[in-house]
Amino acid sequence: MKFLLLAALILNFSKVMANDLSAVYATKMKEQTFSTSELTKLKSLKVLIVPGVLAESFDSNSGNQIKVGFIFEEGFREQRRLLEKNQINYEYLKFDTESPPTVNAKAIIRAIQNSLVPVVIYSHSKGGLDTLEAFRQRPDLLPKVRGWVSVQSPFWGAPVASLMYDNTLLKDSGKTLFEWMGGDVGGMSALTIPERQSYMESAEIKNLIGDIKKKTKFLNFASFKSNVFGLDTPLELFRNLTQSRAGNNDGVVPLTSALMHSHGYEVDYAIEANVDHLMPMTKYRPDKIDIFHLSRSQYDQQAHTMSLIKMLL
Repeated sequence: MKFLLLAALILNFSKVMANDLSAVYATKMKEQTFSTSELTKLKSLKVLIVPGVLAESFDSNSGNQIKVGFIFEEGFREQRRLLEKNQINYEYLKFDTESPPTVNAKAIIRAIQNSLVPVVIYSHSKGGLDTLEAFRQRPDLLPKVRGWVSVQSPFWGAPVASLMYDNTLLKDSGKTLFEWMGGDVGGMSALTIPERQSYMESAEIKNLIGDIKKKTKFLNFASFKSNVFGLDTPLELFRNLTQSRAGNNDGVVPLTSALMHSHGYEVDYAIEANVDHLMPMTKYRPDKIDIFHLSRSQYDQQAHTMSLIKMLL
């Protein structure tokens, strides 16, 4: 009887263990192309790219009031190039990224509904929060999702957002900025730690994450940028503030916020070192005058994206 109880405990424990796929991710980063079988699978699907907050500032064709094209390349340009050169059907979702997840979720829902084939979702930063909310509103769409990778998403909030929100002056400035860029203060508060904790620890979301795991492949990707002498990232100040409050982070999002397994959820994950929050989605322009860190211009965004998509197939 004791043996049976021990076996049951071991089996139950194994069910709640998430897999650290960092080594798998690192190996796939070295692969140069999709295999023939991977391309065959991908061409029967549609890839949805869901951007995060402020992404419109990196898009020269957006109507956003603030543009950063004089410093940065187009956001997610390399992801789009990767999919186009492999003739893979995809959609880059465009919406007011500063709006709350409850609003942006509707654009994701429409994209899934309108797709004639199953989808694979690559969501960055707040785009992961928007995607999770889309599934909360429409869990019936999960069977149409073949896989989802959340990239640097602050599921449990961002200390920097909370610091801004708790300071009256900074909150008013942030509110004005978010409204000026097409969103509202709800988009900012949605990134704060108290609001995210309340959301993520609700029974509804706990059950939803379990359903996501059962019905599709789900992977959390997170990264961190260690502090070194000098200015090593444009997110230096934010990174250091977050480090003092929540440990290793990418300049905005702590590892513990981006990784669901840190909170007891059975969600596989991959971690990459020396990658800040901007590196997966943009590069300095031109790379030759990258005064912050030479490795930034060398980061292979296509390999990063290809590796994560491969892991979902």
